This record gives sequence, C-alpha cells and structure tokens, in this order.
Amino acid sequence: MRFYAVVIVAFLTSLTGCAHWPSAEHRNVTLDGVEVLLEQYCQPAQSSDSDFDDMQQSLKEQQQRLETLTHSIDRLAQRPVSQVPRPAPAPQCQPALMKATTDADNKVVVGATEWVFLSPPGRYLSARVDTGAETSSISARNIVRFERDGKRWVSFDLDTGNADNDIHLEVPLERNVLIRQASFDDVDRRPVVVFDVKLGDNLHQPTEFTLADRSRMSYPVLLGRSFLKDVAVVDVGQEFIHPRSKKR
Repeated sequence: MRFYAVVIVAFLTSLTGCAHWPSAEHRNVTLDGVEVLLEQYCQPAQSSDSDFDDMQQSLKEQQQRLETLTHSIDRLAQRPVSQVPRPAPAPQCQPALMKATTDADNKVVVGATEWVFLSPPGRYLSARVDTGAETSSISARNIVRFERDGKRWVSFDLDTGNADNDIHLEVPLERNVLIRQASFDDVDRRPVVVFDVKLGDNLHQPTEFTLADRSRMSYPVLLGRSFLKDVAVVDVGQEFIHPRSKKR
C-alpha cells in the first residue's frame, strides 16, 4: 500500500514541474493522508455480527417451514382418497304417465270415466262423462214418489253396480222432466234430484240428476254438460285422471 502512495506522490510532483511545492513537510502530510484514504477505500465492507446472526436465523426458520410443508404433502399423498357417494339422480316422471289436470284456460281436465263422490249416500261411484248429454243421470230402481210434510219426495234404490249392495235413499224431489227416447216414440217422465258431487280435489258442486234404470249400462252414473259447463273439459283419450280423494 505504501508503494501506491509513493507512486501517487511522484505523479503529483511531476505535474508541478520545477516548482518547490510540496516541501518536505508537505510531502509527509500528503503521504499520510493518502495512506489513510487508501486504507478507507481498500478496506472491505464489514457486516456486523448481529446482522449475520439474524440472516442465519431467518434462513433456518425458512428451512424448517419448508421441511414441515414437505412432510405434510407426503402424508396427504399417502392418505387413501375417500370415495364420496354421488347423490342419487332425481326421479323423473315418465311422460306417458303424466296427466294434465288443467288446461290453458285453467279448466279442470277430466277423463272419459272418473270416480265421483256422491252425498248422499257418501260413497264413490264410477261415472261416465258424456258431453252429448245435457243433464246428468244416475241409475235407480224401485222409484216411488211421495209427500212428506206437504213436500214432494222420492224414494229409490241407488244402483252401485252390485245388486246386493244397492242403497235405499229418500230425498226431496226437485221436479220431473220428460225424456224422449231416441229409439222409441214414448216419453219417459223422470224425477230429478240433487246430489252433492265431488270429482278430484277441484270440482265440488251440487248437481241435478235424473233417476233412471241404467243397470244395462257399464257405469251407474252419467255426468252431462250441466256438471262440466264452464269448469271442466273432457279428454276422451284418458280415464280416471283424478284418483279417489282423501278429502271429502
């Protein structure tokens, strides 16, 4: 290092030519200053022991975290994967089994045959739905008109489809109607009575029925247009759209 200082002093001396500066005293001062400067610039930067210790501690903590994470990943990789059962698919209704119960006009759709609940007598009977008939009709035998307390009544045996299970009823007589048979010239005078009729969950109304012997027919009850008017439409391609209701 002293060699470099001598070179620098010689270089400065050559720049001054023949001048008498620096003197011997000045040269000593200058040489000492240069040596100090060289020592300052040539000395490597020193890091404090505390900074180095902090760095080592940080590296050690990072290494520990990495080892912990690696160990956790290895354990997860070795763990058997549990099979989560797939949810059962939602049941789908078969289109062929679906029956519309209302149409675009919010009218109840009924089939060509339906179960109806009559009161009286308070039981279900199978009914044929016929839009060609104006009034409804019910099968009855042993029809007898009579008076009770000055009012007209009628008694009859309600045909349920089984002669052993016919139901005897006595109800007020609303009126009599004349029915001309299509295949005969004679006119039949039939009594008209009122039954409370329930079909499905949406149709429930009092309905007039003519009493006639329908034992030759397949169904003891016939529902005509008077029951269906403004509230129902008939789909002749279906039967028993409305099951027997639990609500009565």
